[in-house]
Amino acid sequence: MVMSLPCQQVAVCLVKGATSGTAYERLRDAIVQLELAPGAGVSEAQLVDGFGFSKAAVRAGLARLRAEGLVVAEPRRGHVIAPVTMRDVLEIHELRLLLEPPGTEAAAGRIEPDELARLQRLAEPALDFDQAESLRRFLAANRTIHLAIAEAAGNRRTARILERLLDDSERARLVALRAGAGGRGVRAREELQLVLATLEKGDGARAAQLMADAIGTFRDELVESLQRAALDVPISGQTAPSVD
Repeated sequence: MVMSLPCQQVAVCLVKGATSGTAYERLRDAIVQLELAPGAGVSEAQLVDGFGFSKAAVRAGLARLRAEGLVVAEPRRGHVIAPVTMRDVLEIHELRLLLEPPGTEAAAGRIEPDELARLQRLAEPALDFDQAESLRRFLAANRTIHLAIAEAAGNRRTARILERLLDDSERARLVALRAGAGGRGVRAREELQLVLATLEKGDGARAAQLMADAIGTFRDELVESLQRAALDVPISGQTAPSVD
């Protein structure tokens, strides 16, 4: 079913003269923040009317979103917001567990004190789910801290891979947080603070274990939340069950 997007239902209604970059950023934010639900069908015309962008800006924005895998072009349906799948969650977290703990250990002693203090300040604010800006700030801080630790490890390719993995899992993280994973952000925030405090002490091995525990626990809670969501989905007899 195609989603209805009247202007008053979205957070920002922009002018027709907005650039394609602005359209891309706003549409991407709507996808990541689940304003545009996974699996929902959307047309160029609906996005033009719903968000107030020009047709050219929407078309250019959709092209970038297709390249990122956040939307899929389908014949006769226009575009579909890419679903969040169990395979995505498992693959992303499997890679994160391979990359982040060793990177965290390598980062010990390499993060400058001023940078470490900046990251610790980012981890301080509590998350208020009733405030959209608080949620955005938390997700942005989480991403910044993980990337900063990876970059401090000194392997630029690993940092770039992690950046893509974090981008690919943004929607899944939000789904999980809303379902209660990470203590609705409280425990996740405390885990980051503990990792940073351990790095400050120079204990790379302990920081690596804490990072692995945090990623693994959040993955398990995310999988559980997706499994609960699937309980009420009707089982179709049209295709054989997938083993994915």
